[in-house]
Amino acid sequence: MTAATKASTSDTATTRSSTGGGASTGAGAPTGRTGRPAGSRGRTAGWIAMAALVIAALVVGVTDDGGPRTDGERARDLAASIACPTCDGQSVADSDSSAARNVRTFIEERIAEGRSDDEIRDQLAARYGERILLTPGRSGVTGLVWALPVAALVVALAGVALAFRRWRGRGVVRASDADRALVERVRKRGAAG
Repeated sequence: MTAATKASTSDTATTRSSTGGGASTGAGAPTGRTGRPAGSRGRTAGWIAMAALVIAALVVGVTDDGGPRTDGERARDLAASIACPTCDGQSVADSDSSAARNVRTFIEERIAEGRSDDEIRDQLAARYGERILLTPGRSGVTGLVWALPVAALVVALAGVALAFRRWRGRGVVRASDADRALVERVRKRGAAG
């Protein structure tokens, strides 16, 4: 062994003992007790924190109704979600037809009676058919309209995370015996020349 090789071996031993005595990966980075690189614990915590933040934002977005609404706001929101019975592609809120005016009046009367939005929608759907509802229901087969985009987003994020994990794993390069022999030959030539 040459003096340079002995010094390099001594430096590696010192580095290992100062980093907690863990094993070393092929790239020379110290590892923790789990065998993973020491910095990966922080990255995992970061991913967990980001996932928690996304879940919290989704929960708040789904459950936050913006506080109590006035009867006028409720009537406008319901009218915007009900199709005009005689017009193509217009909501009751946008149409000036007599049928749309009648539906708006019906909505305002039911709100004054204290009916819920779902009860009013159900009454209109019973009178005019399900086609009058511009927003699909949230249960049964029509509930898939609400659930599938969220499920697709979760699957896509999981796929991206898996791809990044695979790409990161490929970054470790280990020297073969042939590589080590080549380096040793070059060192000997450099020391002789």
